[in-house]
Amino acid sequence: MDYQQFIQQLPTLYQNWGNNSLQLKSDQWPKILTPEPNINTLNLMQLLNHAVEHTETDEIYCEIGTTQGLTLIGALSTHPEKMAYAVNNFSNFDSTGELQQELLENLQLFNLESQVFFCDQDFEEFLLELRDVETENNIGVYFYNGSPDYRSVLLGLMLIKPFLAKEALVVINNANKSLVQQAYWDLMASFPEYKILSDLPNFAQINHLFGNGIQLLSFDSQRNHNYSPSTIINSRQKNVVTAISNLQKWEVESSWQLFYEEAIYLHQQQQWQLAEKKYQELLLWQPNNPLVWLQLGVLYYQTENYQKSISGISKSLEIEPSSYGYYYLGLGLEKISQIEQAIASYQQAIKLDTNFIDAYNNLGNILKTKGEFEQAETIYRQAISINPNHWGSYLNLGNLMLEQNRAEEAIANYEKALQINPQNPDIANNLNIAKAVKNNPAPTLLNWGRRLQQLGKYEAAIKEYRQYLELKQTEVQIYLFLSECYQQLDQKQAAINILQEGTKICPNSGQLHFTLIMMLLQSGKTEQAISQAEKALQNLPKDYIFKILKHLIVPIIYHTQESISFYRQRFEVELQKLIQTTNLETAESKQNAILGTSRITNFYLAYQAHNVRDSQITYGNFLHKIMGANYPEWIKPLSIPPVENKIRIGYISNYLHSYSGTLWLTGWLRYADRETFEIYCYYTGNSPDLITEKFRQYSHKFYHIPGNLPEVCQQILNDKLHILIYPEIGMDPPTMQTAALRLAPIQCTAWGHPVTTGLPTIDYFISSQLMEPENAQEHYSETLVKLPNIGVAYPKPKDIPNLTKKRAVPPFPRGVRGDRKFQLPEDGVIYFCCQAPFKYLPQYDYIFPEIALRVPQAKFVFLRGTILIPRLEKIFASKGLNSEDYCVHLKIPERSDYLMLNLLSDIFLDTFTWSGGNTSLEAIACNLPIVTCPGEFMRGRHADSFLKMLGVTDTIAKNEAEYIDIAVKLGLEPTWRNEISHRMSLRHNYLFDDRTCVKSLEDFYQQIVRASC
Repeated sequence: MDYQQFIQQLPTLYQNWGNNSLQLKSDQWPKILTPEPNINTLNLMQLLNHAVEHTETDEIYCEIGTTQGLTLIGALSTHPEKMAYAVNNFSNFDSTGELQQELLENLQLFNLESQVFFCDQDFEEFLLELRDVETENNIGVYFYNGSPDYRSVLLGLMLIKPFLAKEALVVINNANKSLVQQAYWDLMASFPEYKILSDLPNFAQINHLFGNGIQLLSFDSQRNHNYSPSTIINSRQKNVVTAISNLQKWEVESSWQLFYEEAIYLHQQQQWQLAEKKYQELLLWQPNNPLVWLQLGVLYYQTENYQKSISGISKSLEIEPSSYGYYYLGLGLEKISQIEQAIASYQQAIKLDTNFIDAYNNLGNILKTKGEFEQAETIYRQAISINPNHWGSYLNLGNLMLEQNRAEEAIANYEKALQINPQNPDIANNLNIAKAVKNNPAPTLLNWGRRLQQLGKYEAAIKEYRQYLELKQTEVQIYLFLSECYQQLDQKQAAINILQEGTKICPNSGQLHFTLIMMLLQSGKTEQAISQAEKALQNLPKDYIFKILKHLIVPIIYHTQESISFYRQRFEVELQKLIQTTNLETAESKQNAILGTSRITNFYLAYQAHNVRDSQITYGNFLHKIMGANYPEWIKPLSIPPVENKIRIGYISNYLHSYSGTLWLTGWLRYADRETFEIYCYYTGNSPDLITEKFRQYSHKFYHIPGNLPEVCQQILNDKLHILIYPEIGMDPPTMQTAALRLAPIQCTAWGHPVTTGLPTIDYFISSQLMEPENAQEHYSETLVKLPNIGVAYPKPKDIPNLTKKRAVPPFPRGVRGDRKFQLPEDGVIYFCCQAPFKYLPQYDYIFPEIALRVPQAKFVFLRGTILIPRLEKIFASKGLNSEDYCVHLKIPERSDYLMLNLLSDIFLDTFTWSGGNTSLEAIACNLPIVTCPGEFMRGRHADSFLKMLGVTDTIAKNEAEYIDIAVKLGLEPTWRNEISHRMSLRHNYLFDDRTCVKSLEDFYQQIVRASC
């Protein structure tokens, strides 16, 4: 490690080097971690990054005491070629595993997993075992961030010595602690190779501004002398030396007790830092004293350092369980939202001390918050029976009664509390509230209903809402809340009925009409939905959304093949009527039109499985006209700005988070050439997550502008992009409105929604060579661009559950496959049918009973509701079969359950005409054989292209009959099925993270910019 170059350049990276106003010059560290790193951490991250930059090619970075990984990120960011050791024993302080999970997520977020060798063990064990590892890589930068006690620091510096490079940098955190200082001076007294990096100007004045205060040591294997004896002696930390030499004295009980009492006094006086120091010094002498650990944990709780509090108290309880310890452990766990663990802690406190009133009340409060009202009431009453004179128990019980709209009982409990503590203002205030509720129960009924609904107690919530309606019939929100509750209980007709009741009572509520229309559509009641749209328009003639719905509704689910043709023709006729009867002459009519088109798109039209290009062009021109009427300046052609440095590429989407329509986009941005392109992202949604942060990380500039079309449009125009990309158009209405404007000289879309937009403002449709048929351009209004292979660098899923099984003999409880909640028989042949219901067209329903006739053990697992059941019942009955014997309908599970279903299933049945995209890729990642039949349009050829790129094409059918034959063969021949699965597993690298398309995409960008200049 060239620490001389490190010394010379380090001060240039900071402003105000040498004084307390020190700060970073560069803002290179993205603010994407929660909580955001403080300035000391950022300073340290920059220092470590700079240090690693000056290591030799074969040198590595080593870090003892890794926590969330911020220093690892600092050290390795911008150094993708460097490797690192990261060491910590998380079991000592991370009983829940949350911190370790946060570390792993941070490494994944910055794509550092492959660079870091993480060791979850004590550093001493790690360094001793390292002796037996044969490696040619020495450590160029060593960061000790472990325990700041004397022995740990000294061992950490001594044991690393054989592994350091000839010249290395040693960074020690917590270096302003006397124990740490004595440790590294004792080290330097023994090993002259170590020396403080004194050549760094003024560092002693600012070292406290890095981490928790650091010291920098240089290591030079050729150095034979570092300091004179007098320098070493004068650097002794007298208090530490004295403490070490007088260990025996401290073991004398009386002296220890005096020191402990002093710590308690400082604690009681809220001298937090002094008390903490005393407790820590006491633990040097008696490391297994439960009282000290407990008091230290309580101190940390009082100073809001909850993780340290939990760690300290847990240590105390390991040594000696106590009710007080479990009580404070419960308090700390509550603060970090570990509710179940907090409940268990309070219960344990009560078990050890059955008269611990505060534990009863805290347990009752947390059960109340959790929605366990009966249990909470029982706990409060137990507390009252133990101590009838504790006013707080009556207050808590009264609060519970009041929240449940039991005003009379609440009043009685508040009055008892007030008798015991007549001067308490909280009791008097709550008593007055309870009396008011008794006289006017409606607001409490509403609040209590909302609370029950939020807790998932839908039947109880319905009861409260129904009582509220008896008092106030014209409250629109109540009908909506009731509808939501009925939907959660899978009582769709009841949800529709209450909305119909609401529209009769409140005929001028557009929200009720719109929700009812959507519910009717989702329930397959298309004619009723159209009729309701007509009624809504009669009551609200200026509400343009109902005009759109009246004319352009198409079914979500088709009951017959003939109905597809009917609604296709109806759409064409009604679209013309809508256009002809739309007035854009007045300011009001323009605004009404833009509000209406902001709520719905013609998303479901393309699921009719015909070429929708002409229909899309008609609608696209119409939408363009509406947007132009409202924003005339934003539809004018734009000239291409000169390329002064880099080409500016913008990506705008409502779905820059974990969503199937844009997940594929991360590869384009991750592998982008940042020497040639500047990437701008515009996130208009409001569900940010880790994927959002990846987009932020990959962007030159990232804007989060939810729900404000004018603002995001103006920002795009201000950025003067060369090219603007819409990853998907047609799912989110405001996105489609934005796409109908001209915000960049070149505008493109891609196959996040694999249908032409028809918009005159979208110039190119970026697709895939493998997905498109020969006549593909006929399907698009845009110029078609076909990237190599599947056109995206799709990241291989990294969250596939671990499951080792042969599908013929699953290692699960007898009679079932996997979790019992999945209802999968052990001896069944599981066909996974995971597409959205609207992808299943009625003309292909016969496929399922045809397979069942030839595979008697067949089980078809459908997700996302039960709307297909009537069609399936009818088609199975036509073949003499009972659909209930073969079809399993599950609600959409959590992602981990969804992936587990992929692993537990035997065969993936792709849909005709509209193939699975992300679902097929996830099935491939789970090595689940896919049966597919490529359709006429790109949207029906996703799985086909994936399997071709994978090189496993045995299960691609040419027609429906062959599709059935392949599905049957896979069901009857487990050996062939397993052979297909095995071949898939060997070829993942052919499909995932394919960078070929990114190079072609960027070539296309450069070509069209050059052509436009």
